[in-house]
Amino acid sequence: MKISNIKIDNGKEFNWGLVSSEYAKYRDIYPQEFYRKILDLGLCKNGQKILGIGTGTGVLPRNMYSYGEKNSKTGEMF
Repeated sequence: MKISNIKIDNGKEFNWGLVSSEYAKYRDIYPQEFYRKILDLGLCKNGQKILGIGTGTGVLPRNMYSYGEKNSKTGEMF
């Protein structure tokens, strides 16, 4: 998908598909304490259903899975 916006790089188009794997590789920056805090607040556990909208590459739901969250759903908005 090519994206352009006059407010970003003077409207020069870029193709998100060409950079998404690099973004995913370097964007997973949240420390374990972040996920622990989510769980400590009682979120994303005990069968709760979670909807992530605009979650980018899905870093949060993917990592929450390793903490036992199995009901996350993600979607993209266009």
